[in-house]
Amino acid sequence: MAADWADRVAGADCPFDHDLPDCDDERYRVRKLTASTLYLDRNQAYRGHGVLIFDRRHATRIDELSDEEWQACADDLRQACRAIVAAVEPDHLNVESLGNLVPHLHWHIFPRFRDDPRWGKAVWTTDVADMPVAIATPDECAELAARINAALDAPAA
Repeated sequence: MAADWADRVAGADCPFDHDLPDCDDERYRVRKLTASTLYLDRNQAYRGHGVLIFDRRHATRIDELSDEEWQACADDLRQACRAIVAAVEPDHLNVESLGNLVPHLHWHIFPRFRDDPRWGKAVWTTDVADMPVAIATPDECAELAARINAALDAPAA
């Protein structure tokens, strides 16, 4: 198990180390930013759930980034958060970078609403089978991505 984890951290067969499709069963591409790409998670149990994936190279943690890479990533994350908030107007926002299943630097951006499935609690559960699921169609993703893109194009307030 330790060798398997070391291989994964080193980037062996990392699914995020190559171009991902614009739309598949897991993600819908919103836009390439400076150092990363913003996707919508196809599971939209938390409306607007985005995934921001660092694109420049394989890295698993922020301490592995140069100062310039970190600044570009931080700027992308702030832009993505602002755009998602503008697009779906949540009551709160969670940003998480775990890397336990896919050890590649990425952030989950979870808009939180008072009526969401786990309001007031973490979105992750200990049993994946207990996670709420609401798979968005490609058309639903396209509509939401258009709203997020419009917010990304709007001047910063």
